[in-house]
Amino acid sequence: MGASRHVISAKNYLTVPGGDYPCGNNLYLIVAPSGARRWLFRFQRNGLKDSMGFGSARDVSFTEAQDKAIDARRLLAKGINPKEHRNEERRAQACPLFGAYASAWRDTYEKSLKHLASRNKLKRNVDVHCVALHKMRMDEIVTDHVIKLVLDRIQHQVENARDVRQRLKLIFDAAIADGLRKDNPADYDTRLRPKMGKAPKRGRVRGHHKGISHQSLPGFMGKVGGSPDQSARAIEILTLTVARSAEIMHMRWSQLDLDAGLWEIKASDIPEDTDGGEGTKNDIDKLTPLPRQAVAILREMHDSRVSDYVFPGRNLAGPMSNNTMLKRLKELSGDPTLTVHGLRGTFRTWAQEETNFEVEIVEHCMHHITGDAAEKAYKHGAALRKRCEVLQAWADYALKPIGKVSDFRQVA
Repeated sequence: MGASRHVISAKNYLTVPGGDYPCGNNLYLIVAPSGARRWLFRFQRNGLKDSMGFGSARDVSFTEAQDKAIDARRLLAKGINPKEHRNEERRAQACPLFGAYASAWRDTYEKSLKHLASRNKLKRNVDVHCVALHKMRMDEIVTDHVIKLVLDRIQHQVENARDVRQRLKLIFDAAIADGLRKDNPADYDTRLRPKMGKAPKRGRVRGHHKGISHQSLPGFMGKVGGSPDQSARAIEILTLTVARSAEIMHMRWSQLDLDAGLWEIKASDIPEDTDGGEGTKNDIDKLTPLPRQAVAILREMHDSRVSDYVFPGRNLAGPMSNNTMLKRLKELSGDPTLTVHGLRGTFRTWAQEETNFEVEIVEHCMHHITGDAAEKAYKHGAALRKRCEVLQAWADYALKPIGKVSDFRQVA
């Protein structure tokens, strides 16, 4: 009764007694017997009555409440439930954008990475390859976004695509743990693989590394041996030890026991994301027997060493670049399509076609070892004598005297 006698205005909405007061546009002022007062918007949608509060009348003015009511009526006219719309906006404000969340996740995750190169790679994966997701909320990203905005753009970069996919899965796993999501749109087995198919193996898209045919290798090595520069020595040692580019680049004198003819590399000696290499394969320590010819080359270099690195870069404090070896390889061979890594393929073809060495031992020479970390370490040590025989035979073949350097036939 008392409420109907009052017309609510900006002057009296804080003083009227208890009751429910219509204010137009479905807006009501609800005043409790205690004097507490609040704004309420009442509406009906799909035949069902509902309401939503606009806050305390002491915090929200009469004019502000009217504006809110008008906005809500406009949403109703468009077929939108104003209450659900507001709740969605609140969730959006509470849920971070992918860019901010992924950046915070990266700051924490990168502390577990040992090498600067690995941290830089992680930053590139998140900040560059996933940039299309940065302004999207963590709770609104679906599998199609991951595929079309990220993975499809780098699918030809097999290793990058694999790394980015794995990082995305970890990011969304963290979001699930933080209560921001209930599912992982980047899960490979349940989300990505059903839509994209099986991911190609490393190197499948890029193609094989081209190397010199084993028949032409002695002639090529004769030409390399006649070159006085450091890059030629690096190619020699890489070929004779069947090492990877990164291992040669980061070879240190402290790793070498020239008296015993051994080269020991710790898994932590080489950055995980080195230009031209991958660090030690399988992330385990590596012990390589050195052929006599390799020891002789290294002894001669040791007498004139100027750095802890066997093959230092220009400033002597760091390693040489992989491009240095690659450029020299192409110059000496005259073939711009050859790769440094392809020399390992030359060794593998020679062993298969020209020798009767055990396949497992040949694979061990290339640091291709199966099993868990303990088994790999045991196999590497146990096969040391046999690997020494294989690599010595390889060095004898690669450096055998020939009359003339000719025809560097390449193999895929």
